[in-house]
Amino acid sequence: NQSCESQDEVQMSLTAAQARKIILSFDDVTETSALGGGAAFHIGKDFFVQFGTREPDTLMLKYPTLDERDMMLEAHPGVLYITEHFKTYKGLLARLAKLDAKSLRALLELRRQTLTAKPAKKRKTIIPKKARGLPYPS
Repeated sequence: NQSCESQDEVQMSLTAAQARKIILSFDDVTETSALGGGAAFHIGKDFFVQFGTREPDTLMLKYPTLDERDMMLEAHPGVLYITEHFKTYKGLLARLAKLDAKSLRALLELRRQTLTAKPAKKRKTIIPKKARGLPYPS
C-alpha cells in the first residue's frame, strides 16, 4: 500500500531539530557556528559533526582516513554520500531524510569512537617571554 509506505518514510526521516537533540545527547558535545553558517558540534576541541552548509538537510561527518570514509559509503549507499567537493576530503554527508533516530545515533557513536581512538596530540612546550633566556634547573 503506497500510503503505508509514505507513512513509514515520514517516520524514518529526521528533522534537523530531532537530529540536533540526538547530537546534543552525547556527553561533552558543544554547539558552535560552522563556517558558511549552520551549526557545528564539537567534543572538547575536536570536530564531531555539522549540519551541511552546501547541501540542505544533511549532516557532515569526518573520518580519520579516506579508506574509512569509503568503507562507510559502501556500507550505507543512499544514506551516506559525497559530492565533488568531498572527493579528496575525509568527510561525507548523511541524508537526514534517510535516517531514523537509531541509525543516526549509531553513526554518531562510530564518529565519537574515531575521536576517542585518536592518539594524543603532542603538545609544544611554550616558554613565557619573561622566562626566555633564564636558566632552568636540570
